[in-house]
Amino acid sequence: MPMFPTGISTNRSGFTLVELLVVIVILSLISLISLPLMANRGDGDERLMVRRIAGTVKQLYNEATLTRDEHLLMYDFSRNSLQAYRLLSNDGVIEKKSFGRELNLAPLQIKQVNIEGKGTFRTGQVYTRIFPLGWMEATRLFFVKESGGEMQLLFSPLTGSITIDDEQTTVQ
Repeated sequence: MPMFPTGISTNRSGFTLVELLVVIVILSLISLISLPLMANRGDGDERLMVRRIAGTVKQLYNEATLTRDEHLLMYDFSRNSLQAYRLLSNDGVIEKKSFGRELNLAPLQIKQVNIEGKGTFRTGQVYTRIFPLGWMEATRLFFVKESGGEMQLLFSPLTGSITIDDEQTTVQ
């Protein structure tokens, strides 16, 4: 390897322009994917709670279909909670047996429950019935989010799935 009198090598090593561009493109893609995820971190607890509610409803719907027992989903306004029950018939007496544990809905606050054919409720305890033949009462839950705004959950009577309507409000 030829050397200049000052001791500097003529073989230059380093990154090419193509290598630098590839690294920049990769870093850009990573930031495009991660920035929206970090921006929604404040809604993480609310989204987690909605997933828990959806999972509970779907589990009850499937359980009612498989066991042929009616199930209830109770919304308690004073405790801001959700509790599931299984109705068992023993010698003509219907027993309400707790199914799973009570679900505290914080950071969401129940505002209103609409059950088709029963009406609108804003206080007390309200029940949605889940029937053994693969059907449940059409229910719409209205929540106030801790981060501001409101959210609606609509339960599909024929599938037990949930549609989410997330309304963002601006503070003036």
